[in-house]
Amino acid sequence: MPYDETVVKNTSLVCQSEYATLQDGTRLAVSTWFDNTDIKSSAKRPAVLINTRYWRAYSFNDDRPEFQPNYPLASYLYIHGYVLVVADMRGTGASFGSRKTELSSQETEDIGELIDWISQQPWCDGRVATTGTSYTAGSTLISLLTAPSALKLGVCRAPDFDGHRHLIAPGGIVNQWFIDEWGEYTAAMDNNDAEGLLAVGRMMPPEGGLLGVRPVDTDADGSLLASAVKEHKGNFNLSGSEDGFLFIDQMVFEKPIELFDPRSRERFEQSQIPVVIRCGWHDAGTQLGALSMFATFNCPMHIVIDPFNHVCASKADPLQAGDETHVQELPSDTAMSLTVKSLDRIFKEEQGGQNADTAPGSRGQEPDSIVEYYTLGKNCWNTTRQWPPAGIQMQRWYLSDGHRLVSNTPTSTEGCDHYKVDPSATTGLNNRWFAQSYKPILFPDRREEDKKLLVYDTAPLMADVEITGHPVVRLFIRSSATDGQFFVYLETIEPDGRVRLLTDGQLRGIHRKVSDETPPYKMFGPYHSLKKEDAQPLIPGEVAEITFDLFPISILINKGQRLRLAIAGADKDVFKPILGCESPEITVERNGLYASYIDIPAMQKR
Repeated sequence: MPYDETVVKNTSLVCQSEYATLQDGTRLAVSTWFDNTDIKSSAKRPAVLINTRYWRAYSFNDDRPEFQPNYPLASYLYIHGYVLVVADMRGTGASFGSRKTELSSQETEDIGELIDWISQQPWCDGRVATTGTSYTAGSTLISLLTAPSALKLGVCRAPDFDGHRHLIAPGGIVNQWFIDEWGEYTAAMDNNDAEGLLAVGRMMPPEGGLLGVRPVDTDADGSLLASAVKEHKGNFNLSGSEDGFLFIDQMVFEKPIELFDPRSRERFEQSQIPVVIRCGWHDAGTQLGALSMFATFNCPMHIVIDPFNHVCASKADPLQAGDETHVQELPSDTAMSLTVKSLDRIFKEEQGGQNADTAPGSRGQEPDSIVEYYTLGKNCWNTTRQWPPAGIQMQRWYLSDGHRLVSNTPTSTEGCDHYKVDPSATTGLNNRWFAQSYKPILFPDRREEDKKLLVYDTAPLMADVEITGHPVVRLFIRSSATDGQFFVYLETIEPDGRVRLLTDGQLRGIHRKVSDETPPYKMFGPYHSLKKEDAQPLIPGEVAEITFDLFPISILINKGQRLRLAIAGADKDVFKPILGCESPEITVERNGLYASYIDIPAMQKR
């Protein structure tokens, strides 16, 4: 069997594909999953819609429904009372049209029309929810901007609230790996190139012999599909666009829709459609985006930050037992089960049902906003109605002599450390960024890798420390270059010497100015505009302040362990080097005049 029988309990589902025609005449390919045994049943059900740019359905040599990637979810939803509908977005898959950017304002309007179309189908009871993971989580969020009356809920995993800051160019440093890999992947899809798609390595060859995207049922000779793919030739593609991310306000292509734009935020808040967002602590910057949304938007929002990977298939825990190749897999229906629980809270309880599930991390939408978060190491769930949670105090650790982190303020007027950036430094191929290609997140021992970095350690902790929130680092540096990349890693050293990465952050040197403008949404550290007008080249030999927040984390560090601050100037497997600044010599000041430190958010004993 291609799928676990405990998940795929219904084997009579069939995928029906057709075109839905939008008001401007563009035809979108839509696949609806029905039970073949009661396809003519008069019973109506709510619809669950996924708007995707990743092919709504595949064409195979061996054309069996169970080979379709969406079959397990469709089956799981159907046995719980819902019909899955998956649509190729404009300019993708078998849909007509072209794309000037990703998640555009045009896509937003398309989704609104599509929701109305679905709600009027004879099998639908007039109610629709949107759902998705990663890109389709983004489409779930923008569906809330349309606010059609049929849309009752959005449930998604790992959306990129601010694609620029949280994925493409965090801290202004270009994520070259993602741009190249995702660009190749989507280009192959847009060209209906099955061989090219598999060559990217983002997916395993599926059973059935992959031919390409699935045409609609009435397209017997494939002529409609060929015409649609021809219209995709003019699509925007992320590959080759890295120069467009140097400054946030100087993109050389059309910007995607920004949920935090005042007009979008107003529409989002006016809709008051509840949304459930789940993401992991180590999944790119998705958790930071979700918490920023929670702290910014005035609408019913349930945020769940868990210890799982991008697709909720395995656990991601720096402190879990085992070697660096160990992965703790989750039950194959975990993500589907959580989605159904959220759907049931809206679609069944509003009809008087008693389906509340109050298990941590699986509660449905609350009447108001709430954050549930998992504390690693402590292995427990917590609930808060504010972020950061109450009871957090910053513990300040200063960089000191002997590569130490100490709590005492430096008094000496002298003190610094010299470091030549090693361009071979890396966080590997299973980090928070590679999670976006659905890889498991691993935490290998960093003892050897840290020999390439500048590190500072605390003494063994005298008591347990629960870190919850956003660490903030402030460094005073001198550099031999006019620009540079500054990566900071917060790590823990176990009594046996093993070093594990807890969380990290980064900033490009020219973006170091702390802006006094109001940020576009709630941020939890110094605000860097990343705009061209605020760019400040480093002056070789002069002191520059580099301050930024690390990605949020909640983790318990036990007594006897040590904390480590590690500084790097490269992460070669992910981020594009800066031409001419690949290996500068930097000096980190650590004295009474220029006191470099990290503030760590510690939960006070309750």
